[in-house]
Amino acid sequence: MTSAAEKPPGRRFSISHLALTVPWVALVIDAWGPITDNSFLWHVRAGTLQADLGSVLTTDPFSFTRGGEQWLTQSWLAELLYGWAEDLTGLGFVPYMILAVATLTFLGIGLIAFKHSRSVPATVFVLVLGVLALISFLVPRPVIFSYLLMVLVILVWDRPADRWATPFLFWVWAAVHGSFVIGLAYIGLRLLMRRQWRAIPTAIVAAVPTLLTAHGLGVVTFLTQFTQNRAALEFITEWRRPELLDVVFLPLAGSVVFIVIGAFRQRIGPKHLWLLVPFLVLGMSSVRAIPPAWLALVPLVAVSLSGLEIGSRPALRQSLAVVFGLFVLLLPFLLIEGSELSEERFPLAALPSLDDSPTFHDDVVGGFLIWGAGPERQVYIDDRAELYGERLEEFVSVRTGEIDWRPIFDRDGIEQVLLANDEQLVGDLEDAGWATQHRDDSFTVLRARP
Repeated sequence: MTSAAEKPPGRRFSISHLALTVPWVALVIDAWGPITDNSFLWHVRAGTLQADLGSVLTTDPFSFTRGGEQWLTQSWLAELLYGWAEDLTGLGFVPYMILAVATLTFLGIGLIAFKHSRSVPATVFVLVLGVLALISFLVPRPVIFSYLLMVLVILVWDRPADRWATPFLFWVWAAVHGSFVIGLAYIGLRLLMRRQWRAIPTAIVAAVPTLLTAHGLGVVTFLTQFTQNRAALEFITEWRRPELLDVVFLPLAGSVVFIVIGAFRQRIGPKHLWLLVPFLVLGMSSVRAIPPAWLALVPLVAVSLSGLEIGSRPALRQSLAVVFGLFVLLLPFLLIEGSELSEERFPLAALPSLDDSPTFHDDVVGGFLIWGAGPERQVYIDDRAELYGERLEEFVSVRTGEIDWRPIFDRDGIEQVLLANDEQLVGDLEDAGWATQHRDDSFTVLRARP
């Protein structure tokens, strides 16, 4: 019989174990931040419209400048989810959805990091990099699901016994976001890196379901249209090339530094260039491409940091670890406020001042109007670059005064303008005699005089 003095101590945790929970604080606070994503708003309305129609959208129902033209909504499955959730809770579902998807994503990142490093401190480093790399991209638009799906594809492909799930993952991915091609590229590059030729049939089977969603071969049409309108994307901030010293690019740059260190430690070899080079190029192609590029490099970063230990790993008793964990899990909920639409980002106060006449506005306001006023109010433009193409360049030129607004307004029948107060065009129209119908701290509504 073992005496009390001989009982083994309770399970102990190191500080590194407890540090694994710290990213949760950032995820909660981010999830309950103000809703600023205009793309998400039109996705919601696309969901309710498709539910009413009983079919996916194949032409533009929202604008008077491109109305009726071919447009395939790539994210139909996510949009149906949004529409259903809005019917139940309004926009109250948004923070819970962001937190759930982000939490699963980071759990997956942690599993990938630990599997390839077998080091708790290394896993902490990867998770911290993940917060820096993804936090500004964890928005409610459908792209958030692509990060989780990318992580799941990496996890499943790492275990040959689980690869049966890849066709299902890619079907879902193709139904929620067009970036599924990045996941297919990851698998193809992994095959080249590992020379796993016997797995090629499995990869092909995984790719086939992307052609079996509600759009069928329409996903190819969408990707083609997207590629053909790459020039228009340059007018949208998140599609511009990142500067090497941009804060948003630093996590990717830091990951490359760790990989280089891993090469000196002989944990990274020439074969890993099959993943490193293409995804580094992808990350440098646009700000929007940084998150999937970084996720693809997580296994390499983890391998580079394998065996990492910090100090003597002071231990904490299980009871103290539980208390700390509960504190970390509950603390961010004391810091959050209600998640609402940002009044600085969207013209909430200006909306009642608009009449039914054709209105000139920017892409952010366009997404808001589609959601706030519904399909009945046709918009001038929003952020669907694959639809508007050259119109985006013309729109930017009108706003900045590079081209005269008069012939554009005459062509499109513009009788009303809703723009931010500091837009140059607002002053130009006031000088031309347009009447001010509304002005608040952020937005101005102008109307042409009879």
